[in-house]
Amino acid sequence: MRWKEFAVKEARQTLAAWEARVGPLKPPIAVEDIADLLYLLAIDVTFDLPRTLAGRLYAEQRIIEVRRSDSPRRQRFTIAHEVGHYRLHVVAKGIQSGSYDCSSAIIGAGDGEGQSPKPIREAPLPGFAAPGTFATPALSERKVRQLEIEANAFAAELLMPAPLVEQAIARYGKDVRGLAEHFDVSLQAMQIRLEKLLLLPPPGPQMSLFGEVPD
Repeated sequence: MRWKEFAVKEARQTLAAWEARVGPLKPPIAVEDIADLLYLLAIDVTFDLPRTLAGRLYAEQRIIEVRRSDSPRRQRFTIAHEVGHYRLHVVAKGIQSGSYDCSSAIIGAGDGEGQSPKPIREAPLPGFAAPGTFATPALSERKVRQLEIEANAFAAELLMPAPLVEQAIARYGKDVRGLAEHFDVSLQAMQIRLEKLLLLPPPGPQMSLFGEVPD
């Protein structure tokens, strides 16, 4: 099974479990409640994260840290990304890591495609603690990239489930700003999601996604 297919399947199973608990799904998806009630993950919105990190998952302690200075919509995607690490890599794959440290550049960046993690001798790889901090085997850059792509794909499916996106478009049209409001996600996240679902053409090399910096 391909990386994203695995992540989407696990996200849909999470949504099915949530739907069985609370009833029919409707946007915006309550990602904080899913983290808390399905996975027993506590969320700490903090100023204490390093400037380069948007979020961090302490797997054993079941704590998600989120950067307080980010917009609420950015924080929602970060939480979904860290829930993805927990569901995909701790629960499903059993990867042992003391923490998953996720940079701003990785989370939500086009499903992580095109990102090149730094060599492990220079800095901690995105998604993992510094070498030597925990008894975790070093992972290849390709493997780390895979984990980040999976976590982003999980987050996108969790916050913007394909069936709900299609329903919203049928009702409201392909207004990216309106859909972002509907799903409580950033303009950038909504744009990328529509492109990935082939509901919008990708932007040309000279096109700007929006007339302003997305939140």
